[in-house]
Order: sequence, then structure tokens, then C-alpha cells
Amino acid sequence: MDNLHFLEAFLLFAAPGPTNALLAAGAVRRENAATLLVAQACGYGIAAAFWLSLRSLVPPGTIQMVQLVAAAWLVMLGFRLIAVKRVDATDNGGAISILATTVLNPKAFIYCVAIVPMDVEAAARGIAWIALLVITAITGSMWLLLGRRLSGGKRIADTISGAALIAFALLLVRPLIPLFAI
Repeated sequence: MDNLHFLEAFLLFAAPGPTNALLAAGAVRRENAATLLVAQACGYGIAAAFWLSLRSLVPPGTIQMVQLVAAAWLVMLGFRLIAVKRVDATDNGGAISILATTVLNPKAFIYCVAIVPMDVEAAARGIAWIALLVITAITGSMWLLLGRRLSGGKRIADTISGAALIAFALLLVRPLIPLFAI
């Protein structure tokens, strides 16, 4: 994986979503940050191990379709965050909720199938799995810090998050541009 893949992964996991909302909500309630980060790491670790092991069963054309659908969803969500007032995070931000939400989070699928190159060997998939855990620990910590710092600046956070989602969507479709350039 090159630096651009790491940037794509960082933007994906830094973008707002259910796991990050629960992390921020947990930080607002001053829950144990280490417990929340461990729950997030376990959730993404389980999901990524599952998706990385099934990659060989996914037809190559499916990857491009996933990239397009994911990019469209991220652009739509990004514009929605920028244009519309966001609903507050739920009160359920405990470690169990974070674990369950993270296992089901489609970000792990996008990372494993659309960002990690398909032609990497087993050892490189292991490194990609470790990179996922490191990146999610960093981005999860950022969301915990944001949750502790935010009191009235949610609108600014939504706008920045929306812009990050749109930027990630553009990076996600970057490999597909030659397919459309005729």
C-alpha cells in the first residue's frame, strides 16, 4: 500500500458515521476513552478479518461497482451534512454499542475491498489489517477529542465532516477515471 492508500483510509475512517458519532457521544458523557477505543478496534478488526478473507470470492467488476456506489453515497451524505442540520448522536455510546456498530459498519468493507489493492499477497493483507487498526485508533481518538471539545460548534464540525466525505469520494473514484476517459 502506498501513501495515497493510507490517506484514503484515513479520510474514510475520519469521516462521520455511526461509530464515530458513538465515540463522540461517549466522550461527551466522559466514558472511559480506552474502553471505547478497544471496542472500536475489536469491531473493525473482526469486520476487516472477515472481508479480507473473502476478497478472493469477490469478482473484479464488483469492486468498481462498490467504489462507485460508495462514492455516490459519501457525496450525498457529505452534501447533506453541509446543507442540513444534523441529528444529535444517540445516547447509547457504550463499548458494547460501539463494538456492534463497528462490526456492521460498511467502512471496513470499503477499506478491504476498494482501498486495499486486490493483487496484494497474504502478508500484505496482514499489514493492511494492522494499518486499519492503527488508522482507526488515530481517527477514533480524534473523535473522542472532538466530543470532549464540542459544545456549541456542531455546525462547523458537520460542515468539515461533509467536506471530508466529498473529498474521500473523489479519491475513491480516482482509479476509475481511466475507465470513463475515452
